[in-house]
Amino acid sequence: MPHVRVKGTDIEYRVLKTRLNRYIRLTVSGKDGVRVSAPWGVPERDLHAMVREKGAWILDRLEHFRQLELQQPRWTFSDGQRVLIMGEWRTLRIISWEWNAGKVALEGGEVIIRVPFRFLRDEKVLSQLFYKWIRRWAEQELRRRVGLFSGQMKLAPARITVRAQRSKWGSCNAEGNINLNMRLMLAPPEVIDYVVIHELAHLRELNHSKRFWALVEQHCPDSRTQKNWLREHTWLLEMS
Repeated sequence: MPHVRVKGTDIEYRVLKTRLNRYIRLTVSGKDGVRVSAPWGVPERDLHAMVREKGAWILDRLEHFRQLELQQPRWTFSDGQRVLIMGEWRTLRIISWEWNAGKVALEGGEVIIRVPFRFLRDEKVLSQLFYKWIRRWAEQELRRRVGLFSGQMKLAPARITVRAQRSKWGSCNAEGNINLNMRLMLAPPEVIDYVVIHELAHLRELNHSKRFWALVEQHCPDSRTQKNWLREHTWLLEMS
């Protein structure tokens, strides 16, 4: 991975070149670190120079994300801990019951996991139950939101798929199929709506042109705010 030394610190960065990129773009996030997107044909030395020029700003952003991670709670699957649901930290309750299978439910603002006694402290089992519950909920809720906004935008996807993706929050292909990340169920509702609107807009504009962003902002006026929230808090949505 290429790197630049600034103020005695090595800044590593990833380079992404695609035909869709029209300009050089530098982004810094808590999860992905430093990334440079550029069109094909841009010399590596130009990208290196850009990272060096922005070095002080990059270091400030990386420290910002480091402080965020220190301040925010990281969840573990044990009784009394907290997990993130729809942008809110909820208390996790682990309760023993007589059935030989686990069950997860959102009750009274708390996430309740009911398991046989022998699994009360088994984080692997508890995390798997939570994961499956989120996925089932995502299948229903994300499809519902796509249906709501597709009606408003008069755009209908050919197919909707909900997946457990590591990097992309959503995608739309030339066939009109939309993919959404199940981990969106951990983000605030307005962030979820932004991603849904973003992908639906691609049904009309399969690019990131001015027309595309105008369509997104027409249906999500605070899209920049939601986009920034997602960029800065991606690391919180890891279910780990």
